[in-house]
Amino acid sequence: MAKGKRFYKKNTNAPAGEGAPEQNANQAAGVAGADKANTNYEGKPNGGQGGKPARQGQKPAPRPGGKPPRKFWKGNNRDGNAERNGNRPGGNHPSRPRFENRKPQMAGKILVVYYSWSGVTDKAAQKIASVVHGNTWRIQPVKAYPSMYGLCVAKAGMEKASGARPEIKGTLPDCSRYEKIAIGFPIWWFNCPNIILSFLEKVNLEGKKVYPFCTSKSSGPKSSAETVRNAVPKAEVKDCLDANKLGDMSDEEIKKWFEM
Repeated sequence: MAKGKRFYKKNTNAPAGEGAPEQNANQAAGVAGADKANTNYEGKPNGGQGGKPARQGQKPAPRPGGKPPRKFWKGNNRDGNAERNGNRPGGNHPSRPRFENRKPQMAGKILVVYYSWSGVTDKAAQKIASVVHGNTWRIQPVKAYPSMYGLCVAKAGMEKASGARPEIKGTLPDCSRYEKIAIGFPIWWFNCPNIILSFLEKVNLEGKKVYPFCTSKSSGPKSSAETVRNAVPKAEVKDCLDANKLGDMSDEEIKKWFEM
């Protein structure tokens, strides 16, 4: 305690206005500025109740019983041993194989391929694909056949006589993904159109089961099944279905023809 400094003893028994000089001054100031009381504590995190204020940028302590803070990892590293490049030693997450190693998911094991000139064969193909739950792929020629029936028949006859193989538009489907192939066509000159042969000779149907179906005015399948067998000798070709009778067939009868 420094020498020469005098202190006043707090007089709790003194009447109002008779206390120590400092006490009287503080009381007077309190009466004059009562509306400014506690202004020194406004804006403090703890309301002026003591303790150290939180530093700027510091996270408040979690409440008792609350959820623990979330953790974040760099890249695929989840074991806490993050490297600068963000990759975990030993590869990716063991439960998630790399994308290029995954097997492609097939939409179905049945493919319905068809050529349709007037739209009749298209309806038959959609009906069969709906019943057997298969995918469809429509054959389209690079040079379309004439829309007039007489000219179309004449062009188809010329292709039969010359053994032509019309070119097909687009990329051919990957038939190796399917177990059964249904192929539909209209009957032209008592047989399948030559564009069907163009398709059969360009795809690999070895070991596949092939189910031909056809539409016609009155002739029926005729020798179309035998023509398909000659085009794909390493495939198992079934008898040709007359798709004109699909309207009278039940779903069970269609599945039976498709050996399902």
